[in-house]
Amino acid sequence: MGMIGNRGKRGITGLTLLEVMIAVMVLSIGVLAMISLVGTSHRVLTISDQKSLAAQIARNKMEGLRARHPLLMDGKEVHGKEESADTGMTLKWSIAQSKNDKRLWVIIVEAFPTNEPNRSFVLKSLLFY
Repeated sequence: MGMIGNRGKRGITGLTLLEVMIAVMVLSIGVLAMISLVGTSHRVLTISDQKSLAAQIARNKMEGLRARHPLLMDGKEVHGKEESADTGMTLKWSIAQSKNDKRLWVIIVEAFPTNEPNRSFVLKSLLFY
């Protein structure tokens, strides 16, 4: 009593082949779901790390560009592009004088993984002089 399975002619208890196959199938589905979950979480974590790194690099560059005095550029638009082999990131930036108000300067910094330029982090800032 209390045992799982069927009793045969001789009173021997056990599992039928069908019950074993169903149990193996249910366990296999669960294991495959867990493996898929691990792969997805690794991919999401990698993307999150890259976004965080891009944001940090963009903020550092923005601080440096905001410290520059636009009047030293003689009203010219300045662009730059930097690639870092250490971080695997590319950084594009520009400083331009507004067309509507000559006292207003627009700074744009874009950071993205070098191999995936469609996942960029963009910062924009205005300076008033």
